[in-house]
Amino acid sequence: MCQAVETQPDIAVSSIPSCETLSQDWQRVGLRSGDLVLLCLPNGKRLLNHFFGVLMAGGVPALLPPGMPAARLRDISKAMGARAVGAIRLPTGELNANHFAEIGGLHVALLSPTAQPAAAAGQVVVMTSGTSGIASGCVFDIESLLLNAQRHAEAIGQRNDDVVLVNLPLYFSFALVAQALASFVCGNRLIIGGPPFNGATYQKMLRDYGVSISSLTPVLVRSMLQADAGFLRSPRVLTVGGDALEPEMVARLLEIRHGGELYLTYGLTQAGPRVSTLAAHAEPPRRYSSVGRPMNGTTVFLRPVSGARDLKQLYVTSETVMIRAIGRVEGRPEHDPEARTVATGDAFEQDVDGYLYFTGRLCDYISRKGEKISLAAVRRLVSQLPQVSNAKTTVVEHKDGGEDFDLELCLHDGVEAPTDPRELLRGVLRRTEMPRAIRIEAVKEMSSRRYK
Repeated sequence: MCQAVETQPDIAVSSIPSCETLSQDWQRVGLRSGDLVLLCLPNGKRLLNHFFGVLMAGGVPALLPPGMPAARLRDISKAMGARAVGAIRLPTGELNANHFAEIGGLHVALLSPTAQPAAAAGQVVVMTSGTSGIASGCVFDIESLLLNAQRHAEAIGQRNDDVVLVNLPLYFSFALVAQALASFVCGNRLIIGGPPFNGATYQKMLRDYGVSISSLTPVLVRSMLQADAGFLRSPRVLTVGGDALEPEMVARLLEIRHGGELYLTYGLTQAGPRVSTLAAHAEPPRRYSSVGRPMNGTTVFLRPVSGARDLKQLYVTSETVMIRAIGRVEGRPEHDPEARTVATGDAFEQDVDGYLYFTGRLCDYISRKGEKISLAAVRRLVSQLPQVSNAKTTVVEHKDGGEDFDLELCLHDGVEAPTDPRELLRGVLRRTEMPRAIRIEAVKEMSSRRYK
């Protein structure tokens, strides 16, 4: 088992109950085998202890962002059939809870039991990162997540004497599986950091903890390469994933790291989540635009996309593919549970040696600053506001290859356009889901106003 080290200074590690104690506490409040528990905690040992504590109690944990709006929590709880919601703080009157309890430093809302538990003991729900909507998740056996973690660890050469730093949110499938669970499998030391990400803090943590494995998103890499990034040579292994990284950036990283181990990864939550890995330090420059070959035990195939010339969608088959989806699924391609195969919604090419090259996305979502946003979910949530009759999204592509979107709102007859429409949206959208610009259409006057 890994040795987790808490890095948030405001929480004393010694005050966090053990997984065994938390398991007993969760059972004591009436958690049934297979009941779904939504955990909205910041990164830390407390989060992992509750994750394993719920599992040991026979419950099914699902990690969500801390500070999620009450309306969103209520929506997700209803869509997924959750039995409980736990957070550092919870609104007492907005979750339709039967009663509240305190468990291991968490404020827990206990909801009405569903006729049948949402899943089964030994299972975990991993929330999707925007590709299938914001009230959906993937059901996995914990064993399949551990297997995916082990395969990822083998692909990057992770060892039991490594020190792994987590600075991405643990509610992201990559951080949970490829970092936390991989450390659990390998028995190495795990350092739990942010978010939010801070370059100076990151550099200090690499030095102070002797970090040997670190993972970054392309957004963070680009940001750090704007200045002196010599400190990036210190980890023995650096991995980059979550989006495509330009070949020239890969070359720059290899130059800074003097050829040290650099791995480019590709995956998606529905696949458990790791799919392929490129050992960039061992490849010629012509392959710097690739995400490598599938991991051991994972097979892929390409299928032409109907009505889209020259586009081929990537399909993944593995023991680690999700059992099923849960909640309100929006925009996700087909999944065959019998064949353990999932359509990625991504277009790829594959060369004769089996290397994969990402060429574009097929689903109704964008990737902005490393976070996937479901435009279908944004439109649905905004359209449910009483003032709004319709919502439309428009994708904006920047010259640097980044994506954003604008939102057009059509208000009901007689509704006055708000002075600041973002205030209207803050109750239903997270900060990372806010549009670049908002256009208001007032039906009665047929006038429009645009806000940035």
